[in-house]
Amino acid sequence: MNITLSKQAKKYLDKCDAKTFGRLKIAINGLATFDGDIVKLQGREDEYRLKKPPYRILFTHKRESNTIHIEGIYPRGDAYKKG
Repeated sequence: MNITLSKQAKKYLDKCDAKTFGRLKIAINGLATFDGDIVKLQGREDEYRLKKPPYRILFTHKRESNTIHIEGIYPRGDAYKKG
């Protein structure tokens, strides 16, 4: 399973402290097995969210190419405002 990061996700990981980076990295690596609190987003095709309090990791899963693309990493309150 390939996991790719958007520009926003890379930037967010670069700016966070070491403890947060470690927690998010473990959560992102768990996406390969769909491990964690993952829910398909309503009204959006192939889009999911992983809840790692207090963060939300929004991603798409393309089954045909076996790829997960992390769209963004957001604090809980900002996660679903992207439209």
